[in-house]
Amino acid sequence: MLYLRIPPEANVILKVPFSCTVIALAALLATSCAWSQANPPEPMHHHHGPMPTPANLQILPKDTTPEQLMTVMHQFEGELGVHCSFCHEADPQTHHMDFASDAKPEKTTARIMMQMTASLNAKYLSQLPDHGTTEKVTCGTCHRGQSMPAVYTPAPEEHEHPPMPAGK
Repeated sequence: MLYLRIPPEANVILKVPFSCTVIALAALLATSCAWSQANPPEPMHHHHGPMPTPANLQILPKDTTPEQLMTVMHQFEGELGVHCSFCHEADPQTHHMDFASDAKPEKTTARIMMQMTASLNAKYLSQLPDHGTTEKVTCGTCHRGQSMPAVYTPAPEEHEHPPMPAGK
């Protein structure tokens, strides 16, 4: 038997067989799952109406179109597993994103990281002999869908090292 007190201030005790409790919980769980699948959450950050001309572009070319900018921003979202509000501040009066604002330090960090990946691709990867087939470094190269890249710790080696030659 399972004893329930409903409501606590009523000081009433109900005796419910355990099997009935399990069935009720299973039904509640199934209903909850079905409801969440039938009613997925609204997608975030939908933009309605014409997109404004990009402003305060410091790294991307000044003639970047709104469509090109959105492509880049969506790539950042996927590669870092974040949404617009990670780098952009909401306007306190309108509660809309103020994309031109530099209020959040994450936006400055993003600009530095954009310069870093561009430099890696242009200065270093271009020197590799197989540069034509080498993938470009992007935010996702290190971040892999996380806002902070995970520190890589290699697994311990499982093979024996050859013995060192004598006299060395």
